[in-house]
Amino acid sequence: MNTLVYIYILESVDGSYHTGCCDELGIVLAKYDKYNQLLLGTEIKPPVKLIHQQKFKTEQEARLIENEIRRWSKKQKQFLINNDWPEISKLAKKFIY
Repeated sequence: MNTLVYIYILESVDGSYHTGCCDELGIVLAKYDKYNQLLLGTEIKPPVKLIHQQKFKTEQEARLIENEIRRWSKKQKQFLINNDWPEISKLAKKFIY
């Protein structure tokens, strides 16, 4: 059975991004929501909002893209989040060997 694999980007209350990969996005979001409630009022800034997700057919493909996105700067990730394909295309050309 083929299960879709998701890459996601969550934004913390401090504006930082957390990039991850999973096959059950709903479960991941529920866990973060539970942690947010537990950490309410502390100085810890957990991810709080899903701002980007992409589906992939294989885990291998998703992990490859996830690792690439993790290396990107915040500005580069914002291009992806905003679906700025001309800028994303420029980034992709840098990674072609």
